[in-house]
Amino acid sequence: MTDKAPKAASGAEGPDSAAEVTAPDISGGERDVPVVELFLWLYRLFYSKTLGLTVILLFALYAFIGSLLPQATKEVLADPRAKETFLKARRPALGRMTTALDALGLFHVFTSIGFYVVVSLLALSIIACTVHRVPELVKREKEPRVHVAPRFFDKARYRARVPSPDGVSASLEATREALRKARWRVIPDDRDPEHCLYADRNARSGIGTVLAHAAFVLILGAFVVSSTWGVEEDLTVPVGSSVEIGHGTGLSVRANSFTDSYTDTGQPMDYVSDLSILSGETEVARQEVRVNSPLSIGGYRLHQASYGTSADVTIADADGNVLAKRSVPLRWQTPKKTEVYGRADLPDGRVIYVFLPASGQAVSKIAPGTAVFGLAPDGYTDPQSQQRAEAGATAQLEDLSVTFERERQYTGLTLRRDPGTPIMWAASALLMIGMSITFLMPYRRLWARVEPDEKGTGSVIRLGSVSRLDITFERMFAALVGRIESAVGSQDDPEDPDPATTAKESKEKEPSDHG
Repeated sequence: MTDKAPKAASGAEGPDSAAEVTAPDISGGERDVPVVELFLWLYRLFYSKTLGLTVILLFALYAFIGSLLPQATKEVLADPRAKETFLKARRPALGRMTTALDALGLFHVFTSIGFYVVVSLLALSIIACTVHRVPELVKREKEPRVHVAPRFFDKARYRARVPSPDGVSASLEATREALRKARWRVIPDDRDPEHCLYADRNARSGIGTVLAHAAFVLILGAFVVSSTWGVEEDLTVPVGSSVEIGHGTGLSVRANSFTDSYTDTGQPMDYVSDLSILSGETEVARQEVRVNSPLSIGGYRLHQASYGTSADVTIADADGNVLAKRSVPLRWQTPKKTEVYGRADLPDGRVIYVFLPASGQAVSKIAPGTAVFGLAPDGYTDPQSQQRAEAGATAQLEDLSVTFERERQYTGLTLRRDPGTPIMWAASALLMIGMSITFLMPYRRLWARVEPDEKGTGSVIRLGSVSRLDITFERMFAALVGRIESAVGSQDDPEDPDPATTAKESKEKEPSDHG
């Protein structure tokens, strides 16, 4: 007898028909699977502890490098000559490494592509960890684990036995009311509601973790905004003259006066600049500026940073045409610190250097009241020709004549604008709120089980909690035991004279949703 395969339920016959029945519809679904899998893979990657630790270490490394190496401002990086001067100053100490460090962006760490990548990865890791954590936080509030095995009450870290003269039902109700009066949320045990109940406090305190994580992301964002769009540059303003603030403000700052005072021992006591903010020729603000008292205008702040001497010079060409008439701040010192000098950049790329004796330096080769002028073909080389000139006299440098008018003071200011400040304030507020919720409203859980006593005339209330070792909770637990004892009118069980005793570390597995 020959066995025959049964026919399909639809009555179709043959391999073609079978293929039509069993072949899946792949018209659109399968193309989405790789995208979903890629998203899930990225999600798992970003909330992994390995990636989080790695990017934190990279962030710390960038911060260390940024504090170790001199950092160029955005204004220096935007000016090829200024950048080359900056790198030239680094080469004596760093040698050939200077070019490599510059290529890696380590002279402007906090605006480098590598730093932006690390910050982005860190922010994504924090967001992914928070998203991964949220369902657990919601579950502990909406679906807490209300049932535990009876042996849990023998191994719990915090446990107590409260004898009651009442029956199981009355004792359970008394326990429920005592917990409610103590502002605990009480939920019946879904498996044994006649004997057991679950209670917790601050089940929604997980929002503190979410707020703190959001604050960390905002802090990173504020850091990037400040580094990318913030302004921090030095302004040197000779007393009695003004310089433009720039940055599209249309404003300039004028130094009306500068005063420095010292103690009897010669220690600096106070630096004060009397500044005016001008819009065209109109004064729109005026203030005395000290180190810790900046002048604020239009989102910018001017801080007192330094002071020194400047030289008023007039530079003319061979035909007598004035190329520049300015006060040159002498912001730098020679290697021996016996002279101070500054530079005046000319439209044709040449640079005039101005040298004066440093204050209090009697060993300078330049006589008081005399200036030395040097001409450099460009901003990258040392002066090629030099000549001295007394106040009111003129020095000839190739086809240029430089007249030394006089000396005057200048005040050094730092111009700052930090657009990340509002974000940082918001992040700080969120962080304080989140941390306060987390530490002042900790999540607490407790289970209760009521059993008939051995005599059959009353009952025993057993309490247990898996809270971490915590002196504050230990007192709270003891207070709850006292409340329940008062509610049922019990006396301490002679077999357990200290019902609030902290149990030893449990070797048995406890509920896993500690939160």
